[in-house]
Amino acid sequence: MKKPALPGPRGLAYDCICRTLDGGTDAQAALDSVLSASKLDQRDRGFITEISYGYLRMRIRLQAVLKCFLSKPDGLPLPIMRVLGMAAYEILHMDVPAYASVDWGVDSAKRLSRGKLGGLANAVLRKVARLAEDGADEDFFRRNTRSETDYLSAFYSCPKWIVELWLDSYGPELTEEYLEAQICPPAAGIVLDTANPKAKAAADTLMKEQEFIEADGQAFAFYSGYWPTALKGLKSDVLTRQSYAARQALSVLNPKDWPVPVWDGCSGRGGKSRFLNSLGVSPIFASDPHEGRLSALKEEIPALSAFRASAINPPLAKSSVGTALLDVPCSGLGVLSRRPDTKYKRTPEDVDSLIHLQYRILENSWKTVRKNGRLAYITCTINPDENERQIAAFLHGHKNAKLVMEWTTPPESELNEFFYAALLEKI
Repeated sequence: MKKPALPGPRGLAYDCICRTLDGGTDAQAALDSVLSASKLDQRDRGFITEISYGYLRMRIRLQAVLKCFLSKPDGLPLPIMRVLGMAAYEILHMDVPAYASVDWGVDSAKRLSRGKLGGLANAVLRKVARLAEDGADEDFFRRNTRSETDYLSAFYSCPKWIVELWLDSYGPELTEEYLEAQICPPAAGIVLDTANPKAKAAADTLMKEQEFIEADGQAFAFYSGYWPTALKGLKSDVLTRQSYAARQALSVLNPKDWPVPVWDGCSGRGGKSRFLNSLGVSPIFASDPHEGRLSALKEEIPALSAFRASAINPPLAKSSVGTALLDVPCSGLGVLSRRPDTKYKRTPEDVDSLIHLQYRILENSWKTVRKNGRLAYITCTINPDENERQIAAFLHGHKNAKLVMEWTTPPESELNEFFYAALLEKI
């Protein structure tokens, strides 16, 4: 790894952010790469994680604040604007002494501008610090925006096109719930292998303690930053991290009752196949366009057939599948709390392309399902065109398809992630 542009833990956070926004790297992958190459203690690792993800979640809000104190914000070099945003995030949203954040921002601006912009950074960040004392509340953003959409975009740090999409689709009340959720950390989800005595004992303890957001006896969702004592000492072979909301979206479709064999057609790293296997569903076969994602799954569950393939053109015989499980590529607008960089990388044009891709996957995968078989369709987005309307269009074009059930993560969910799931039957 090349030397960071700026020193210290904040410099590593800056490097993560640059890799994510400029290099196109996934935020978690960028963070993992930076942390794995460093020898930092747990406190510094947590600090880097908080700044990286916090800045990405709040970037639009931070830019809106900074523009109030800059005469020509569009003329400021991007690295300087980024450093000011990181320092402003600390001042406004972290329990860090303001002087420390100001000092770092000024020093970094000097380094990146060869001494030219230190004075500007000092003046701007001191104004941000005074704003933090007064409170950067809703009134501040309403005073400094020209429309309700501009206010929602700035205050909730979300691109205007997403705000407009949600307002048109869900109305103002639900839109604010979704906007609030995407600037909050997602729930920490863990799954225990309860066939293991120690993991089973931990699960029983957790169920008694009731200190979770949601649980099903094997999987648990906790508020971000909380790690129960009962989990200490458990190794990765019996404890895995998995989004509880994602597992919930699969669970509500009653997979125990699905006709077999089940084909996991967009398996990724195999989390859904692992869940099905733990339920005793068999046989299962899994496919993904990226064979490397399947390697761990093959080792963990030798009886499961895993192979490289695309669900767009599945290499399966007609009517050979009891159930096709499709966790399709989507815009990811339901998991912005976990993947905040998505909102800066995704465009409306991307969404149009994804809707077309999803329909092709549905169309071609449907051919593999036998009569009286099922097709499970799952997304991690908040967009009717990829969810309810996509399924409605498919049902309209396929008279041999019947909707068995349709579900969406409740908007009031404290998981801060939102999934859509539908189950179809071939009649």
